Amino acid sequence: MAYASHPRSTHFFRMKYRERVQRLTKTFQPRQEWWSRVFASPAAKLILARVADWPILTPNRLTVLSFILTIATSALILWGSSIGLIVAGVVLQVAYIVDCMDGQLARYRGVSSIQGSFYDKWGDLVKFPFVIFGLTLAAFHRSGSELPVVLGLVCVFLIGYLPYLKIFAEREFDIELWSGLSSGSFLQRNLRFFLFEEAQWYLIVSACLFMDRPLLGLILMVATQGLVATARTWRIFKLIGEKADAA
Repeated sequence: MAYASHPRSTHFFRMKYRERVQRLTKTFQPRQEWWSRVFASPAAKLILARVADWPILTPNRLTVLSFILTIATSALILWGSSIGLIVAGVVLQVAYIVDCMDGQLARYRGVSSIQGSFYDKWGDLVKFPFVIFGLTLAAFHRSGSELPVVLGLVCVFLIGYLPYLKIFAEREFDIELWSGLSSGSFLQRNLRFFLFEEAQWYLIVSACLFMDRPLLGLILMVATQGLVATARTWRIFKLIGEKADAA
């Protein structure tokens, strides 16, 4: 026999939901990366509107979950089957959504900490190379050539080089890269897609996994990150030269 929910109980949960949404909206800080803005951050906010008050969920636990899911993606890629690659693409997107949830939840609860921020940044640095490792081995086993290995090594170098270059330029020489695309008009925000930042790494790899093309994922990662690395390095050299001439 089914029992109808009590009207007061239903009203209470609706009120709690509205209050949660209002508080999430107030504390919401979308990431600047294009794919995060248009997909991952809104998806994270939508999920948190339902689960942000669950005691079992904490920002650090979400950080760990995102890390585990990303590592699991590498294992699924190595599984090698077409179904495994599709599942890997889905899991990788889920991992990125969870990665966007931890900071939002910390701000919602007012529990942001240096420790949590460190775990999040450390995880971002460590986990994605595992995905590249999986892509490299999967593509190598399929092609039998050394090309995937070379591409994988170049890719790992580039995804380490670009964050270092950004931090180096900002902290040592007070050079802010592409700040004009961080806000402003709708067009400017969407042009940020062509910076091929971390959020787009997840998008590129997932799309290639859905297409059952691990080698294409490596090629696109190297091509896009190589293009951005070249442009950013050239810009830094140019601005350093201008500062030297003005001194």
